Amino acid sequence: MKNSISDRDLTRLADLNQVQYWCDSANWVPGSEILWQRDTVLINSALDFPGCNAVFNLAEDEREPPEDFMARIKSFFTGRKRAFSLLLRNHGDMTIINYCKDNKVFLVDEQPCMVLDTALKGGSAPAGARLYWVENAKQVQDFGQIVSEAYLDLLFPAECSKGYFAHADRVINPYTIMALVHLDGEPVCTAMAMLTHGIAGIYWVGTLKKARGRGLAEYVVREVSNAAFNMGARKVILQASKFGAPIYLKMGFREFTRYPWFICSSK
Repeated sequence: MKNSISDRDLTRLADLNQVQYWCDSANWVPGSEILWQRDTVLINSALDFPGCNAVFNLAEDEREPPEDFMARIKSFFTGRKRAFSLLLRNHGDMTIINYCKDNKVFLVDEQPCMVLDTALKGGSAPAGARLYWVENAKQVQDFGQIVSEAYLDLLFPAECSKGYFAHADRVINPYTIMALVHLDGEPVCTAMAMLTHGIAGIYWVGTLKKARGRGLAEYVVREVSNAAFNMGARKVILQASKFGAPIYLKMGFREFTRYPWFICSSK
């Protein structure tokens, strides 16, 4: 087995990890629909919000004309009357990205994808903080409550983010690490790592407003990342928000690609 991963290979593994995360998350919500069509994954979520409905392209070439690609994915959502997120890759979808920009498709963000190459050393828990690994339904409920409040700053409706965690038996599994940080006995911070394809992806990093500025996000990401390395992950990746990116760079993550995120109408 190779001991190193090139950035070219890493982008493929990151794509696959992110798609697995989206598919698993959809399956956490009863009634969601997932379709693999050619090299495209289409998700019609039971949570009625464009940020939950998603399209991810996995094609390794750009043979399909962008207008044909857009017509094909829109046809899936037209009958369902749903707007959706289109998650594209700077390393594989530039023709479609430029088409979307030229046609004024709403660009939400161009999220930097960052990688941590090795486990992080040192660092103690912030004062008053204690980390718990999520193992039961009550902890899953606490996790969902925190992200439902924390992700309001990213314009994600509370009922949708909380909806992902309504069924603990669907969420807890052997390849996903979930952590809660309590501050003075109260759960206030979260992070999750999903191991797939030899790497781990970090998702759902969130801190309640009243607990921000104390280093809790850095602490929980470090602990979850190191736990993923201990479970055999060769790299740890994440897609950073504008709030998290400076923290992750300071920790030792480095950017290796970006994922432009568009919101599309089905019309």
